[in-house]
Amino acid sequence: MASDDVHVYPTGDVIEHDVGGGECPCGPSTEPVPRPDGSMGWLIKHHSLDGREFTEHNYTGPAMPRER
Repeated sequence: MASDDVHVYPTGDVIEHDVGGGECPCGPSTEPVPRPDGSMGWLIKHHSLDGREFTEHNYTGPAMPRER
């Protein structure tokens, strides 16, 4: 990953997300993004660990796990 890659991460989560190039425990997903010069950069999308996306009205991911 390069220094100009872009990280998107939740604020106020139960952990501090690693945006310095290490291993983040949230298991971020990566998406290649073309740069204006023709090279490729990366968009790194971090995931919350507090489950906030399950309460968002436009969430389209997997169903929220149910507690037993």
